[in-house]
Amino acid sequence: MTNSVRVIPIECKFGPISAFAYYVDAPEPALIDTGVNVSARQDIEPTLAEHGIRMEDIRWILLTHGHVDHLGGAYEVWEKTGRRAKVVIPKKEARLLRDRNEHIADYMALQGKYITDPAIQEKHITMLTTDIGGNIEPNLEVVDGDSINLGGDITLKVIETPGHSIGSVTFLLNGLNWAFAADAVQMYGGASGLPTIENPVYYRKSVQRLLEEVRPRRLYLGHPFRNINGEMQSAQIEGEQVAAVLQASLDMDAKLRDVALHHLTNELAIEQHELYGPFGRVAEEIGYTGDPRHLPCAFFVTIHGYKEELINTRNK
Repeated sequence: MTNSVRVIPIECKFGPISAFAYYVDAPEPALIDTGVNVSARQDIEPTLAEHGIRMEDIRWILLTHGHVDHLGGAYEVWEKTGRRAKVVIPKKEARLLRDRNEHIADYMALQGKYITDPAIQEKHITMLTTDIGGNIEPNLEVVDGDSINLGGDITLKVIETPGHSIGSVTFLLNGLNWAFAADAVQMYGGASGLPTIENPVYYRKSVQRLLEEVRPRRLYLGHPFRNINGEMQSAQIEGEQVAAVLQASLDMDAKLRDVALHHLTNELAIEQHELYGPFGRVAEEIGYTGDPRHLPCAFFVTIHGYKEELINTRNK
């Protein structure tokens, strides 16, 4: 394989944020992630048209994980391919593609668990269901070690990189070692000011695996993320910066873990904050001043994850 493989980043904008999809030019072209429901018409189709590419050319729709901003546009993209593209998703999150009501269940178990205002919960649920197209039965549910051949010698290897979500995967372009990691790598967080980490133990192991074992030459991420100074970085990273970005992700994880250990160990001493619930002291120490009632918002999801890690460690 040579460096002639073309990757086209596609920024899918919705509200104040955006997520990246990636078109991989191959004998059987692939689109990795799909933004939200409107992204197919609003961002993906126009961007590809600028490069002389039709939506009907897409033969594979590859989803790195099941979150709305990466899966929500899958149905519309699939429709625009004439329903010919094969749809691929991690096995552990295939339920989120089959039934969009599963997204509501996940929301209520994470961010929604800490939002007590029913009106805000209902608003969030409406946003979630609006941003997702129809349900799809996947053609393929992938697990660690699987490979997807895009024709010729262009093959993507599946690497399970959970943590951001329970089933997140990275698609690794064999030969070039380019890693489409989406949100498995978060640095110091995105627009909301924190990384979104559902399971810190898995997240830590996934980033360490990428850093020490996979050692990608390029990283294609799902969003621009912040560096230690709070500056937003490009979602496409290469060269020496790859290792730096992976290490920064581990550094932020270590910081959050230390803060959680300090403030969440003694549940009897935890006070309820009007805005941050049981995590008021955590917010104060890390300097978090965002509004966790917005969607999406990492605060409750991530700090809940560290709380669960502490509970599981204590119960061993």
